[in-house]
Amino acid sequence: TEYAACSQGDCLSSNRKRIAYHHGDLKRALSDAGIELLAEVGADFTLRQVAERVGVTHGAAYRHFQDREALLAALARRGFVDLLRRLQRSMRTAPDARRRLEILLESYLRFAWQKRAQYEVMFGRRLNEAGTFPDLENAVQAALRCLQEAVAEYLGDDDPIRARDVGIGLWSFAHGFATNVLRRRIHVRSLRAAQAYIVLVAEPFLVGARSR
Repeated sequence: TEYAACSQGDCLSSNRKRIAYHHGDLKRALSDAGIELLAEVGADFTLRQVAERVGVTHGAAYRHFQDREALLAALARRGFVDLLRRLQRSMRTAPDARRRLEILLESYLRFAWQKRAQYEVMFGRRLNEAGTFPDLENAVQAALRCLQEAVAEYLGDDDPIRARDVGIGLWSFAHGFATNVLRRRIHVRSLRAAQAYIVLVAEPFLVGARSR
């Protein structure tokens, strides 16, 4: 789909057909283009390249993203929202609290495997160090709460501090495992094999967390 700005001068000259977009569509289109470029070249792209892919001037892009950092923050936020939805959807079929955590680990690893470039932006250099992007921080915290709620159910107690600590430990484990798989520090034949292995390796952690 081609997007063209309603105001004069927003569009690059082109022979391609353009259609008007409603309010907010251009921002989404720029974000979509950023995700495409992430998959193709990693995070090493410019806001100008994103604008060119959509078919607008870089000036039009700057009206929605003040700089490349703002666009990367938006891509990271979309990643955390997508991750949360996947975790919630995958855990619905779990027969018990223990299996729910195992499925959560499998789903987390699947996301990292399938969305590697976006995953690396999400968990690379912190984009919200100065608190400029509160929507990104909210998305991160929502994903963490999902994990902590599953952990609290598994532990079977009402101590929020313990659920938080075990949840952070489990997330750290999942992230370290996924990162090592992506970077071939842990060699696996397939995603399915990696998912089986993360469940196996997590067993001592899960057993120990519940026995304390």
